[in-house]
Amino acid sequence: MPLYHSSAAVLGFFHCFEAEAAFAIGRKFSTKTYWKDVRKYNATIIQYVGETCRYLLTAKPELDPATGENLDKKHNVRLAMGNGLRPDVWARFQERFGIESVAEFYAATEGFIGTWNLSRNEFSQGAIGRCGFLIGLYLNSKVAIVERDPETDAPWRDPKTGMCRQVPRGQVGELLFVLPPDMTQVFQGYYNDAKATKSKIIRDVLKKGDGYFRSGDLVSWDPEGRVYFHDRIGDTFRWKSENVATTEVSAMIGLHPAVEEANVYGVQLPHHDGRAGCAAVALKTTLDDAVLRSLAEHARAKLPKYAVPIFLRFGEGLSTAITGTNKQQKHNLRVEGIDPAKVGDDELYWLKGDTYVKFEKSDWDRMNGGQIKL
Repeated sequence: MPLYHSSAAVLGFFHCFEAEAAFAIGRKFSTKTYWKDVRKYNATIIQYVGETCRYLLTAKPELDPATGENLDKKHNVRLAMGNGLRPDVWARFQERFGIESVAEFYAATEGFIGTWNLSRNEFSQGAIGRCGFLIGLYLNSKVAIVERDPETDAPWRDPKTGMCRQVPRGQVGELLFVLPPDMTQVFQGYYNDAKATKSKIIRDVLKKGDGYFRSGDLVSWDPEGRVYFHDRIGDTFRWKSENVATTEVSAMIGLHPAVEEANVYGVQLPHHDGRAGCAAVALKTTLDDAVLRSLAEHARAKLPKYAVPIFLRFGEGLSTAITGTNKQQKHNLRVEGIDPAKVGDDELYWLKGDTYVKFEKSDWDRMNGGQIKL
């Protein structure tokens, strides 16, 4: 990670500095050199962010050039710490590389509460936090998970009272943080951006006059104290009157043996309500009819009908939609949509029958003309 990122600087470097421990950082992230560096510097803790662990998991095993021995578990790492480890990757990453524990956290630079999950077993795998009884009592006074209005992406409000509604334990809602009456004590806002600051503050949530900071994250908090991340608001889209979580669809598509990476997002279609699912996919193998048919079968077997991606995109679009901290971006992909004139040299396919077939400009023209209804 770049050291300008708070995870690398605060949780990485400064924690090592305070503990008087050695801190090693590579020149850049590469699956070919990562474990070599881990062994070279005798690391006992590694830090990840975003898609780091999934990239390592999809890489081919490293073999000893002299003996041919698999070196995946030839290291001294006992703990992987970071944020953004996908639930579908979690256990497989631990098993393949022999990682004893995972420490997953959730926080935001502009927020003032974080969650933490030190996981050594299956009980809390995939959770971004784990809260016992006492911390649960404290958090109940500091946060609220409220129902989301799928039409506006804002917290839902009761037509009679105008108040928001907290979701029951285990259900998904937007995470809000309580703000004090004098908000400058805790949240000073975004530098020179009053509009962005205002968009993050919501009033009259659970009672008149209160104020909350909107995280923009959809989470759930189950009866056993585990907190799970589901999606970012804006990434979740609505199709066929159902809410589709992009992270969950990405996880299922990513389980296909031919898929190296999948970035799922919703695209607006002419003469259609809602947004249709599209997956920008990077493959481990050559794209052919057998792979396209297998992808369709896999998606239908793993996902509800409304969540199966209608469109697939192959090419450079996925690789250019990655941040400096290995997080997927969706904005430009959503803007380009499925207009062949906007996706450059990338290829588009759409679901027809039991397979995906090439989506041509003529198909786009017919859709614009209202001749196609999905």
